[in-house]
Amino acid sequence: MMKKYTKWRNLMIVLMVIVVGLLAYMIWAHDWVSVVLLVLISGLFSAVFIGFWRNLKKRGLQTEFDISRILGRDAKDALEVGDVGILTYNDEFVVTWTSDFFREHGIDIVNKKVTSWIENIRELFDEDVDSVIGKYEHHVYEVIKKEDAQVLYARDITELYKLRKHQKQNEVVAALMQLDNYVEYQSYENEDVIAKINTHLRTPLVTWAKDHRMLVRRIRSDRIFVLFNREILDQIRHENFTILQIIKDEAAKIDVSITLSVAIAYGTDDFEELNTMLNELMELAQSRGGDQAAIQCAGHRVHYIGGNSETSSQRSKVRVRIMAQSIQEAIKESGRVFIVGHVNSDYDCMGAALSMSNWCRALHRNAFIVLQDVPRDHQLQDTMDHYKQAIGERHRFVTVQEAMEMIDPKNDLVIMVDHGVPMISSSKPFIDRMERIVVIDHHRRNEHFVVRPLITYVESQASSTCELIVELIQSIPNHIPIFEAEATIMYLGLLVDTNRFKMHTSARTFETAATLRIWGANANFAEKALCENIGDFRLRTELVSQGEMFFDHFIIAAIEDKELDRTMMSQVSDSLLKIKGCQASFTIARTKADPNCVAVSARSDGTFNVQKIMEKMHGGGHFAAAALERKDTTVGAIKDELLKCLKEDLQKS
Repeated sequence: MMKKYTKWRNLMIVLMVIVVGLLAYMIWAHDWVSVVLLVLISGLFSAVFIGFWRNLKKRGLQTEFDISRILGRDAKDALEVGDVGILTYNDEFVVTWTSDFFREHGIDIVNKKVTSWIENIRELFDEDVDSVIGKYEHHVYEVIKKEDAQVLYARDITELYKLRKHQKQNEVVAALMQLDNYVEYQSYENEDVIAKINTHLRTPLVTWAKDHRMLVRRIRSDRIFVLFNREILDQIRHENFTILQIIKDEAAKIDVSITLSVAIAYGTDDFEELNTMLNELMELAQSRGGDQAAIQCAGHRVHYIGGNSETSSQRSKVRVRIMAQSIQEAIKESGRVFIVGHVNSDYDCMGAALSMSNWCRALHRNAFIVLQDVPRDHQLQDTMDHYKQAIGERHRFVTVQEAMEMIDPKNDLVIMVDHGVPMISSSKPFIDRMERIVVIDHHRRNEHFVVRPLITYVESQASSTCELIVELIQSIPNHIPIFEAEATIMYLGLLVDTNRFKMHTSARTFETAATLRIWGANANFAEKALCENIGDFRLRTELVSQGEMFFDHFIIAAIEDKELDRTMMSQVSDSLLKIKGCQASFTIARTKADPNCVAVSARSDGTFNVQKIMEKMHGGGHFAAAALERKDTTVGAIKDELLKCLKEDLQKS
């Protein structure tokens, strides 16, 4: 508004220059009477103009108009009854007029920037939003922009805001807390050890819950039910769930392998839904290895806190035998069995599929491996070609389309090996139709897991799915024949998933390797199968040289100029991991199979959980080996997102 009056100010300046010129002439002509008169007149006029200009700058020129001209009389009355304020602004976002609402609330913003009142009002102009909520002098206002007009509406929502905040803070949150492996110690250890565990682990857990004003009820020896509100949840999340580390530290003091799993559910008034969520979240937390909290608001993604250590294997031989019997009964009760793996099949996936096919054949059931025409690791393909005749005689491979034409969803059985998430399966449409599904996997479970499986055998502590299946077959009383081809491919699955027994191994891993050698695995051929040619060696060396160190412990190789297969990416990550000081390595590149897709191969030395990072980026995997694929993006964008996730994780730790 002030700009409209600057021309008068400029005219006044011109007149003053003319007056000064006239005064100089009159003084030169000695016309003193005219000098005195001109000085008096110009001085009086200048004083009046300066006073007017100062007042204009101080108070501005308020545009008086009838609101009813813009909104109509009925709308004007409704706004007054609803205690809604109105302001207008110009092209510079300077307020030109305000209604009585602003004066009544002590808000003086005429001739000031709109953002001088509530800073985040700029979101109405910079972003595609219709309203914002902001605070001003202990009051909360909702501001709405009128479309196609320089008008804002405002209302005081302080009481409503406080009520909503109070309601949110006191929303019911239910939780289950379980001491992982406690039951195993209770079954096999003497009373002295159990007493130590109760003193050092159960007591601090209950004390921590009560210190945070939680309602605590023990529902069995290793599990307690906890009830609290959102305010307390926000507090313990801000503390990053210190109880997880407390339990780990106390367990280390008494030399027991016990961790804490926590399931937390909220966001609904349906207590039956909360109960279902809690049970699913607890299964998720434990199938991912324990030592973590799984938190979910109804209708939203699951968030994980913790999981910073890879627990040692505690699966009992009793559980293995029970699972083996259950799987065998499911196979016997089925008409046909369809064995499915994941896309980009590797040795572990193929070895597991072949051994399950042998198991089904031993029970006189028709087994079909739905991995025909599914992309494979090139080293796996070379091995399959080597054993082509033997494998072709004993196993039947079919395409997804062929399987779809044969299936009976109610009577046939699907066995998912080395994965439990339909979206990465070689047979997603096939799985969605089936009612009877068995999952055998060693990857940590996530919220995208297959819905309502008949049997789930997920052990994230195992080195590979082949390790799990070898133990299952050994627990079956009837003989399951495993020949050289199957045993060698399973042995290769162990070698690849453990990086030649350098990581993620236990005594049971070596027992599995020994069993496979007894079954006929050709160790010499396996070593040769994993050898790389001179071209791959040179390429890997070149790619490793592009790795950069970040945050002192992470190395990222972002490959912009080449398209790589997943095997090469994992080999580059494994090589980067050998560099001194590297806790985790990441290789980012476009994939050969789909140049429009960017993939990440992540590896860890066992001290850092790469699965958490990949899950934040909507990928997944295992504690020490994880990955993701994403279409319609760039290598640089994925690198920036990865660095952001790593930085956030470091700040929380």
